[in-house]
Amino acid sequence: QEYRMYNTYDVHFYASFALIMLWPKLALSVQYDIDWKDLNLKFVLQVYRDFHLTQDSQYLLDMWPICQDLLDRGSAAFDKLLWNGKYYNYDSSGRELSNSVMSDQCAGHWFLRASGLEEEAYQAFPKEKIRCALKSVFDLNVMSFSEGHMGAVNGMRPEGVPDHSSVQSDEVWIGVVYGLAATMIHEGMLEEGMRTAEGCYRTVWERLGMAFQTPEAYCEKNIYRSLAYMRPLSVWAMQLALNTSQRDNSVLAKTVDID
Repeated sequence: QEYRMYNTYDVHFYASFALIMLWPKLALSVQYDIDWKDLNLKFVLQVYRDFHLTQDSQYLLDMWPICQDLLDRGSAAFDKLLWNGKYYNYDSSGRELSNSVMSDQCAGHWFLRASGLEEEAYQAFPKEKIRCALKSVFDLNVMSFSEGHMGAVNGMRPEGVPDHSSVQSDEVWIGVVYGLAATMIHEGMLEEGMRTAEGCYRTVWERLGMAFQTPEAYCEKNIYRSLAYMRPLSVWAMQLALNTSQRDNSVLAKTVDID
């Protein structure tokens, strides 16, 4: 099953790490073609990350007042409506499945960390809650799914069984998993991040034999869809997280030596 569209913006959100790290001018040209007033926050996050990595973005000054207002209002609402003490609920409806554990629940924080923001990121998402949420995702979506050998399932119930309420909830989206792994690495959870990504690698390359035809998604029964999908290019976000972590550790080591 092939996917009939390419570079849809919600998927570009994940794949764009490959462009901004390898072909930055091409990545910026995509942003220049977008009318940001018609889009969601994924555009705002991408532009700030691109500015951080290239120091080249004409949108930033125009967007900043709007972004600051969204941050102030959104972070308070996000915490009040979704935090349940262990992770962020899937939604605030209060329905039976609203407390499902979404593997991608820290995506906004991921982009803030990829943009070189640490203290600012924790103003939006408190550090202890991010670490707690990531641990919940690792324990449930990763380790409680297929014995921890297939990456992170999109939706998991808090009792440790996959959320089968929709076609997408019980799938593994490889690009989402690599983004999740990058978030863990940014947060110092290197072992958990690599274990999470390893499940996708071994499933796609070793068990399914897809090599360079990495699909968008697969499920526990090895059914897959949309070959050669672009979202898994988010694997470059893991490289960025590793580079950042190594640089931070190097600076810390030099500081300790000087002291």
